[in-house]
Amino acid sequence: MLMLLVSLLLLVGCVGGRKEAETGGDEGYCSGSVALGAYIPGVREDPAKIDEFTTMVGTSPTIVAWYQNWAQSSVKEFDAQKMEAVASRGAMPMVTWAPRDPTKGTEAKKQREYKVQTIVAGEHDDYIRRWARGAAEWGKPMYLRFAHEMNSVSYPWSIGLNDNTSAEYVSAWRHIVDIFRKEGATNVRWVWSPTVALNVSPPFEEFYPGDDYVDWVALDGFNWGTSRSWSSWQTLAEVFGPSYEEVTALAPDKPFMLAETASAEEGGDKAAWIRDAFGEDLPTRLPMTKAVVWFNENKEADWRVDSSPSSLEAYSEIAASLAYRCQRL
Repeated sequence: MLMLLVSLLLLVGCVGGRKEAETGGDEGYCSGSVALGAYIPGVREDPAKIDEFTTMVGTSPTIVAWYQNWAQSSVKEFDAQKMEAVASRGAMPMVTWAPRDPTKGTEAKKQREYKVQTIVAGEHDDYIRRWARGAAEWGKPMYLRFAHEMNSVSYPWSIGLNDNTSAEYVSAWRHIVDIFRKEGATNVRWVWSPTVALNVSPPFEEFYPGDDYVDWVALDGFNWGTSRSWSSWQTLAEVFGPSYEEVTALAPDKPFMLAETASAEEGGDKAAWIRDAFGEDLPTRLPMTKAVVWFNENKEADWRVDSSPSSLEAYSEIAASLAYRCQRL
């Protein structure tokens, strides 16, 4: 009964959101439905992977995400052709823009040339300005998720590593946004994307760049199930709930996104998790969510939507529902 009620409410809301978008009354995103996107490995190099994902799921993603490292020569530059390949398929690109050199490994201390102080000091301005000009010339809407999960302990820009502080992270963020604005890249929508709070995480408000410098607020979080010795099965609401409350209270006027999420298979029923996450948790527990990006990779766990036939069936049902077919971002 609850699922039926939620579905009806979402259907009504989606129709209202689409009508509002058609009349030009929206604020850049659907007010009554949620955009459903995916990170698809290798998609920047081969946009045809979007078509493969669409064929598999049955509907096309509204957001297509990938990662670009600042010091990876094959992918570091802005590429309008790759962006256009996504836009021509009816999706919006979301680039996770990572100041790091993947050839130096994963230890942050080996990449001190990318600590946030170097950004504030202008050491990367030529590259940032070049990227901004490329984005401005392309001119179409895109998401840019700079230095994500800054409250984790994983990256050269992570707060608490490489002498990075919350204040310096904020300064680096604002410095980059200011450059983009000077170059006329007003088509870029800035996504501030911490991970769900960890025991060692600083308070979100300490490293929030401010409403004038952020377009979307977001969180990354996963149901690890029992895939690790330290993990247990969690619902979507349990993964995101406390952090969602803090982030949306910090920026109540900003649209909210789950920028990375997925579930493992181990420890529970992944198909049921998907149906519960999208059918109940999002509309009732995380109602400010306007976009969700599924992390579709077999990496630390098998996060893919097709990790099992039942998982794919559940995801395909959700992706086809009107509640998750927002096309106006």
